[in-house]
Amino acid sequence: MAPPTSSEDKPGATGAAGAPSAGGSFVRRDQLLQIEEDVQKLWAQEKPYEVEVGRLKRPEFVPASGAPGGPAATGAPGGPLVKNKFFCTFPYPYMNGLLHLGHGYTLCRAEFPARYFRLRGKNVLWPFALHCTGMPILACADKLKREIEMKKKQELQDKKATAEEEQGPSDPTKFTSAKSKLVAKTGGLKTQWEIMASLGIPEDKIACFADANYWLDYFPPRCKRDLVRLGTAVDWRRCFITTDRNPYYAAFVRWQFLKLLAAGKISFGTRPTVIGRRELQACADHDRMAGEGVGPQEYTVVKLRVKTEEVDVGFEPHALLLQQWQQHANCPAAAKQIFLVAATLRPETMYGQTNCYVLPEGEYGVYLAFDKCRAKSDPEQQQQQQQTLQEKLAAAAAASKAADTLEHIMTREDALAECNTVFICSHRSALNMAYQGLMPLESMGDRSQELPRPHCLFSVSGKMLLGLPLSAPLSVYQTVYALPMQTISLDKGTGVVTSVPSDSPDDFINLETLKNKIEFFAKSLGLKKEWVLPFSPVEIIEVPGLGRLCAPTLCSQLGVGGPKDAAKLQQAKEEAYRRGFYEGVLAVGPFEGRKVQEAKQLVRQQLLQQGLACVYFEPEKKVVARSGDECVVALLPQWFISYGEAEWRAAVEAHLTSGHFDPHSPQTLHQFSFVLSWLKEWACSRSYGLGTFLPWTTGTDAPVLIESLSDSTIYMAYYTGGDIYGDTPGPLGLTPADLTEQFFDYIFLLRDEPPKDTKVSLENLNRLRAEFSYWYPMDLRVSGKDLIFNHLTFCLYSHAAIWKDREDLWPRGFACNGMVLVDAEKMSKSTGNFLTLEESIKQFSADATRIAFADAGDSLDDANFQRETANSAITRLFLLKNLAMDFAEQKIELREGPLTAADLLFRNEIGLCVKAAAAGYEDLQFREALKASFYELANKRDLYRQLVDKDKMHKELLSTWLEVQAVILSPIAPHISEYIWSFVLKKKGLVADADWPELPYDAVLHRKFEILFSAVEEFRRCRDKMLQAAAGGRKKGKQQQQQQQQQQQQQAPQLTHAVVYVAKEYNPLQQQVLTVLQRIPLVKGPQGEMEAPPDFMDYLKGAPEIQEMDKNQKKDAMAFASYQMRDELKACGPSALNLRLPFSEIELLETHKQFLLSALDLKSIEFRNADDPSPADNSNCRAQAKPAKPSIFFAAAACS
Repeated sequence: MAPPTSSEDKPGATGAAGAPSAGGSFVRRDQLLQIEEDVQKLWAQEKPYEVEVGRLKRPEFVPASGAPGGPAATGAPGGPLVKNKFFCTFPYPYMNGLLHLGHGYTLCRAEFPARYFRLRGKNVLWPFALHCTGMPILACADKLKREIEMKKKQELQDKKATAEEEQGPSDPTKFTSAKSKLVAKTGGLKTQWEIMASLGIPEDKIACFADANYWLDYFPPRCKRDLVRLGTAVDWRRCFITTDRNPYYAAFVRWQFLKLLAAGKISFGTRPTVIGRRELQACADHDRMAGEGVGPQEYTVVKLRVKTEEVDVGFEPHALLLQQWQQHANCPAAAKQIFLVAATLRPETMYGQTNCYVLPEGEYGVYLAFDKCRAKSDPEQQQQQQQTLQEKLAAAAAASKAADTLEHIMTREDALAECNTVFICSHRSALNMAYQGLMPLESMGDRSQELPRPHCLFSVSGKMLLGLPLSAPLSVYQTVYALPMQTISLDKGTGVVTSVPSDSPDDFINLETLKNKIEFFAKSLGLKKEWVLPFSPVEIIEVPGLGRLCAPTLCSQLGVGGPKDAAKLQQAKEEAYRRGFYEGVLAVGPFEGRKVQEAKQLVRQQLLQQGLACVYFEPEKKVVARSGDECVVALLPQWFISYGEAEWRAAVEAHLTSGHFDPHSPQTLHQFSFVLSWLKEWACSRSYGLGTFLPWTTGTDAPVLIESLSDSTIYMAYYTGGDIYGDTPGPLGLTPADLTEQFFDYIFLLRDEPPKDTKVSLENLNRLRAEFSYWYPMDLRVSGKDLIFNHLTFCLYSHAAIWKDREDLWPRGFACNGMVLVDAEKMSKSTGNFLTLEESIKQFSADATRIAFADAGDSLDDANFQRETANSAITRLFLLKNLAMDFAEQKIELREGPLTAADLLFRNEIGLCVKAAAAGYEDLQFREALKASFYELANKRDLYRQLVDKDKMHKELLSTWLEVQAVILSPIAPHISEYIWSFVLKKKGLVADADWPELPYDAVLHRKFEILFSAVEEFRRCRDKMLQAAAGGRKKGKQQQQQQQQQQQQQAPQLTHAVVYVAKEYNPLQQQVLTVLQRIPLVKGPQGEMEAPPDFMDYLKGAPEIQEMDKNQKKDAMAFASYQMRDELKACGPSALNLRLPFSEIELLETHKQFLLSALDLKSIEFRNADDPSPADNSNCRAQAKPAKPSIFFAAAACS
């Protein structure tokens, strides 16, 4: 196939990549896009990425000592061989939209090493799948249904209200003027219709997405299309979607859960769970619009009874409060038990209550509450573990009607009759309480339009609650009062804060402020002195070193000035809690003398048993479901996986530090350790969404779905099938009915006995088994760091359970990365920097996009995709293509024959780039790999062109350079590499199947190369300084500098002769320093290079030779040592510490004399030893010379 040609192919063509040419087109980018299309057609024809055991192009096993670089391989039984394979994966993306740059960046962190290890001779499996399980797709589809239905109703209303407009009903799938009403109904959020339109869905297709199945038909093929266009080296035969839409994958997931159940890892019970109110089921991380990683926070809610008999009816706010009560409750206040309910984390401190606090400007609700919690409790945990499957199923069946157990729906009349208890609290906390059996709910009609709400008799401001007389449980004061606190948040707890000034610095400082400014608060809020002044902190806990009034003591010691003294107050709070909880001893009550850590649970139990408190949960932070509803915590009956079980957790922790697992960064390992320390039971069942049913609930009255993060933990073992939907059998002709539990046991658990009563032949069974046995374990999984908190940790747990005795099958490495920014800003459609993969490829080309991915960063910090990098890559790639074509068409004047010294230096630098690129790819440091394989390699070629000057470049070396360029850049920019390799150079085979280049590398030759070019740079700086000095020093001001430059240009031609001084050895002080430095063991750097240990300066200072020096000598010694160990060691390796260079520096300069003359624009140049001054030189220039750092003297006339 001939390469495309146009006028833009010519080397002289110019124009910015991102700017259109005069004809209005983006010629350079468009040519790259055409090249990519041609290359992808070639790959589709040759199928280089389709791999399977028995048809591998490379040896299946290799000797351990001769294995190419990469992840630790697994030994094969029967000999000292290792699997010659690399198996990498990426968490399948969710199919509720097109793939964007965030997906592309992370998946390229598997794509790059997949292509690299193929070049290193490994068999590479890089499969891909698409995730559809869970709530989001169905929630969005149902939301769209509601919007369309709402639109129909609105149009009917408009038609009735506007009799003069007699027109037929418009298409209910087309939205027009009803937008504002829909926005109001959805709380100001975008409508689902608008969201779909923003995804680029045609207007006439949006209504189709009201059917959840349409999402599965629409997005997966488009995501595959975009990844093919990106140039991924994926074996697409193995692609699949999840959910029972694919019966093959559903069978695999059912098998996985049967294994977990048999291993005792799945139980049934009631647990506090963050749920979506519309779906009445657990809302896991992937089901959330906001609040990922947030779990339930447990409180003790203390009931502070309002002493209605003592309410001051002469106080106007209280009179209004009672008036509203009579209006809405239809009974005297004394007929109900009314409580201000305060959430606390320290129930053991309730002995010290002096008052409670409310937010004066806050809005509180007066809610009907049950006298006793109606949530069903669980059997003891030990009893649960002993339950048989039948007993678990019976428990699940008893709790099958989730809506009935979660929502206690009552009419207002029934609730008033049945509820003798009233809670005053924030609206947010009341909503959570209602789903924990503490309050009834009131139906608001059509559930699809408006969800039930707790029975709120009326709302009151915090000001109306001030001064209410309260009975505080366990307090030594018979009556306490509600007082104001301005720092209360209604988004945390109940909005009511019980006050214990003895042990809470916040409470103490606020109470003291009220006392000190009582006259002010009496006027502004109506506070009375008798509500505030008689109350003093109560001694309840003895804290060593702080006494029994911990908070007042700390506030005094730290000098806390008031509520606004935030920093000191925070310090006091932290220390009071830490020391009080861990060192404190209870000094009052029946548990006097007990440690606070122990007394906390005892006092809490006492409060709960006496009905003085209740257990309350809420999300740690705000959580919003995909439906747009704010989530609550419910006591949810559910199936759950027992993550965190001691033995199971220990096995995972041991694997992480065993040496068989590579986290690829210490920070990632630390994050895994952190997650393992707190991760506990995980709800794995759902009643709403898409997915696969739990196998033991299928056929029951209450079949439940497997949650989306739970069905995606070992699917890396599954990658196979006929098509992504499982509609047709694969090459072995298997049907879903063939995939029995025994079938999977034989393949994945490597059972000795093949399954009985199966239609699958033993040959096919063994073929499938061989695939799993060879490719497993997974060598690398790449992911965003957010999945450490769920999916990746679940993956480790599941492997440890299913393959309990086969740690050799557990994952070998996870590489995590941060989120992706675009031009240092978070991706957002509102700022115009949100790019899908499709958009980025069209705008920049696939290879330029991939180059920007590689350059974006390689750590857990956020990566930065820079559009300027992608734009400039277009130009570089285009010019590289032109150079290759000019070479192939013999348009470049080149030299043949024996290789010169300059040729050998260049060939060595190519070898250095190959070595550096390999180190970057193997360490997953792709910015370094890109630098070596693209930028540095091109820079070496340009320097070589300068070095040979008029001699021209050598044809053999430029050919080598082009071939090396095509191969080592191909993991990152495969299209242009394949194009140069196959279309331009017409090499045999594909670049995807090429061998990694093996070029010799000599550190001595590299040092020669570095000396030459660093000398030229230094010589130029030296000449500029001489000209500046001659012109009277550096001038200030822009105009003066321009005049100086003109003067220098006039003088420059006069300095046409030079003497270069070369030092054979360092001066005595420097030799002493080098002798000491040679004794310091070097360490291996991140790229495999040798570098100085962090404490080398301490060793140097302690050396006897250095200690004997005077002050000035020590200063010089330290400066020289720092330079050699940091700069020179990095540039030259350990040879930087040698006392002499391993070659003649004068001979090097003499050999390349013509290069120096040309580079410095000289007529003559002379080389001398530093101890042999030139008669024409009266400067101290030669004293500045040292090994590898020659000095120069410029003159207007010849120096000899």
